[in-house]
Amino acid sequence: MKEALRNILRQAISGVGHRGDEYDDVSARIEVSRTKDERFGDYSTNAALVMAKRLGKKPVEIAREIVSRIEGISEDIASCEIAGPGFINFFLSPKVWEEALRVIHDQKDDYGKAPLRSDKPILIEFVSANPTGPLHVGHGRGAAIGDSLARLLRTCGYTVQTEYYVNDAGNQMRILGRSVLLRAWELLGETIDFPEDHYKGAYITDIAKELLDAPEGKRLRDLPEEEALTIASQFAGARILDGIKEDLALFAVTHDNYFHEKTLHDTGKIASALDILSSRGKTELRDGAVWFRMDSEDDETDRVLVRASGEPTYFAADTAYHLQKLERGYGRLVDIWGSDHHGYAPRVLAAIEALGYPSTMLTILLVQFVNLIQDGKKKSMSTRSGEFVTLREVLDEVGSDAARFFFLTKRCDSHLDFDLDLAKKQSKDNPVYYVQYAHARVSAIFRIAAERGIPTDMSDVDLTLLTLPEERKIMKHLADYPDMLADAAAALEPHRLTFYLMSLATLFHAYYHDNRVLTEEAPLRNARLFLVEAVRQVVANGLGILGVSAPQRM
Repeated sequence: MKEALRNILRQAISGVGHRGDEYDDVSARIEVSRTKDERFGDYSTNAALVMAKRLGKKPVEIAREIVSRIEGISEDIASCEIAGPGFINFFLSPKVWEEALRVIHDQKDDYGKAPLRSDKPILIEFVSANPTGPLHVGHGRGAAIGDSLARLLRTCGYTVQTEYYVNDAGNQMRILGRSVLLRAWELLGETIDFPEDHYKGAYITDIAKELLDAPEGKRLRDLPEEEALTIASQFAGARILDGIKEDLALFAVTHDNYFHEKTLHDTGKIASALDILSSRGKTELRDGAVWFRMDSEDDETDRVLVRASGEPTYFAADTAYHLQKLERGYGRLVDIWGSDHHGYAPRVLAAIEALGYPSTMLTILLVQFVNLIQDGKKKSMSTRSGEFVTLREVLDEVGSDAARFFFLTKRCDSHLDFDLDLAKKQSKDNPVYYVQYAHARVSAIFRIAAERGIPTDMSDVDLTLLTLPEERKIMKHLADYPDMLADAAAALEPHRLTFYLMSLATLFHAYYHDNRVLTEEAPLRNARLFLVEAVRQVVANGLGILGVSAPQRM
């Protein structure tokens, strides 16, 4: 709808100035937006205000010229009003909203989908939890955001691939291996002194039991300590990664690729990245270590790439990883990180610039912490202490649908209180239940009609009969769906869809409460069935993007 109005504006504005191409010059700053109050129309634009300075005229004068031209261009606009200093408010014809309903019925599952774009593919990297422990609820939020964002972008015509970066190199894997070995020795009857900075939790003991039962575990005692540690690290990392993949599958989250950090070390990619940085004058040798020279205003502290011992830092591996991503031909990279990595973002962006790529090719979304609440109390989470609630436990408690929806009820950069008790509640207070119930309720309407032998012929429906204000509100909200998706995709904000669906469900349930859909008058009945079927379709489409089911019965 917004694009249609932009095209109308383009025609109306052409010739308002002297050259005839004034719209193209200022189009980026011209906004067409939904009005919050229907008294001020359906849509509003700042076009006259944007053009005023360029044309040397008062905004109101330009607005009058634009309005006079619009009236002869499109019948879709019933009227226009000039408001304030020069805003133009559009009141659309009722047939626009009626036509939107017909489009929904024609396109069905494809409603809201955009044609495939010619842009280079986008790579979204998300979750990427270290394979040192099970996924916890914080990882779950990042998983829901990343997977839903990928689905959203694909719906809007983008080519998207998703990736999990497996941090299977570095000191944390040695600590994991040593944690498992110590528990193994303990299982064999030894008294051990377990270090405070090692990984605790029952899962470490479980892996130790598996290791001792495995063929490679039978000979651990006969091996040198370093070799035994390597075996334990690899065994534990593989077992934990398998568990992570199982949890993600239960959460309806998939990744197109799992990229292992270890391959960067084994294939010389880190050395190649360092060579590029060095050739571009971005490194220097200091105190036996190789340092990255930071030029960023956000972080002016130089960072170590290679320690004096010759061991590359995590930053070196991450730099090589992002170079490898860019070399694969992606047009845009999106990294979804926990908010505790916020200080790391400037150096990664600076590294991309230093490698010869614009830092704008990478967008980093920071996901704030989740407070898991049950019985009014917060649960603590710490991987090494073992005091955390796993994603699997949450899924067992509330199910994948509720978990995914709840994780998307706020912007990713806002803290989230996840109330387990609310997520299981069957009432309008539970947002996922309320939205899914809208779909189930419409399905029930059609079942009741079939059971009563009520005809539901909507082939020649008269939508002009939908005259109630609440019917018009629903029609307009349904018509907003494609624009909402496009805006959410452009902003990389899948939570907008959650808000949209909650609003749609509220409008529908209120309408259903106050009005009979299966009325005695067949023409009105069919029109209302046409309307609620459109609601069901859009709810199903939206929930599909969120990775949430649309039940027929509840």
